[in-house]
Amino acid sequence: QVGRSTESPIDFVVTDTISGNQNNDEAQITQSTISRFACRIVCDRSPPYTARIFAAGFDSSKNIFLGEKAAKWKNPDGHMDGLTTNGVLVMHPKGGFTEESKPGVWREISVCGDVYTLRETRSAQQRGKLV
Repeated sequence: QVGRSTESPIDFVVTDTISGNQNNDEAQITQSTISRFACRIVCDRSPPYTARIFAAGFDSSKNIFLGEKAAKWKNPDGHMDGLTTNGVLVMHPKGGFTEESKPGVWREISVCGDVYTLRETRSAQQRGKLV
């Protein structure tokens, strides 16, 4: 599990970076762009070695945890889905992961692992289009 929180359910703590034109002395991050409980990454350790990303965090009881302001909706199959307040974004580079690769298109991952186009703003209540 990945996120900004230092609570025990988080395996990898991630912090904001400082923009290139500031040094550490003058930099001040007033609002984080990383969710406290950003996502969970699940990898199969046996063939076919698939990996899935699920937005949102999971508390110590293994229940999904989304902030109050997070976008939420019910899918046609009746399951609830949603997006983290700050979004969990992924990008697959064109040409794969090589020295010659070029940036690809950014996408957003939902709680259920679905892939969407980006929202108008990172914290918008309206989700993007299902990809």
